[in-house]
Amino acid sequence: MKIKNLSKHDAITLLEVINQSLSCSSDEQFVHLMGRLGDLLPYQAAISCMGRFGENGALKEMKITNVDYPEEYLAELTQRGLLTKDPVVIENYKSFRLQYWADTFSQSDWSHDTHDIMSIAEDYGFSRVRQGYGYAHGVQNLKGTEGSFFCYHGLERSSRSEEILTLVIPHLHVALNRLAGIPKKCSPLTPKETEIINWVKEGKSTWDISVILGISERTVKFHVGNIMHKLDATTRTHAVAIAMEQGFVDID
Repeated sequence: MKIKNLSKHDAITLLEVINQSLSCSSDEQFVHLMGRLGDLLPYQAAISCMGRFGENGALKEMKITNVDYPEEYLAELTQRGLLTKDPVVIENYKSFRLQYWADTFSQSDWSHDTHDIMSIAEDYGFSRVRQGYGYAHGVQNLKGTEGSFFCYHGLERSSRSEEILTLVIPHLHVALNRLAGIPKKCSPLTPKETEIINWVKEGKSTWDISVILGISERTVKFHVGNIMHKLDATTRTHAVAIAMEQGFVDID
C-alpha cells in the first residue's frame, strides 16, 4: 500500500482500521470502526449507506448505518423525501468517485429541494454546509447491482484527507456490504493472479509489475482484468479490499 501524505502514526492507524474492517460483523463494530477513522479525519458527522439497484439501474433499497448524524435530522429528510435528492447523494450514485461537496454544489442546479436540504441541515447545527465543507465517496460493484455511499461533514479540502478516504473507503465498502447481508463468494485466484494482486496491494503500477515479473504490460492488464471480474471489483483498490476479505492476500 503506497502512502504519501501520512505520518508514521497516521499510517499505522489507517492500517489498523483496514485490518479491523476485515472482521467487522455488526453495526456497533462498524460505528466503532468509523470512530477510529475519526482519529485521522476531524469530521463533524458521518453516515454510510449500502444501496441495491434493480435491473433498470434504479435504486430500489438503501440500508443506512448512521454514525453520528442526529437521528431526527435523518428522519425529517426521509419523511420529506429529500434524502435521495441531495446533490451529493445523486452525484455519488452517478459516478462513485471521491467528491468534495463544494465542487458538487458549484456544478449543481440549486433546486427548491436543495435549498430545503440546506435549511434543514442548518437547523440541526451544520453551519458550514452551504460552504461545502465535506467529502463523500462510494464504491459500486462491477455488475452494477450494489453501491455504497460514505459521507463526512465538516472536512476542509486537503490532499491528506483525500488520500485517507481513497485508501480506506473500498475496505469500509466491503465491511458494509457484509453487514447488509449481501453474500460475496468469489472464484479463487490463480497463483499468478495472486502474485499480481499482491503487487497491486503494494501500490505498483502495471509497468512496475511487468518489470518485476518479466512479462508484458499487456499480460499484466489481462491478469488484472481477470482479477477484477472474479472479485466483482470496479477499481484496483476495491479489488485489493475484496481479496483481503476473501483471504486471498494478507494485509501485511
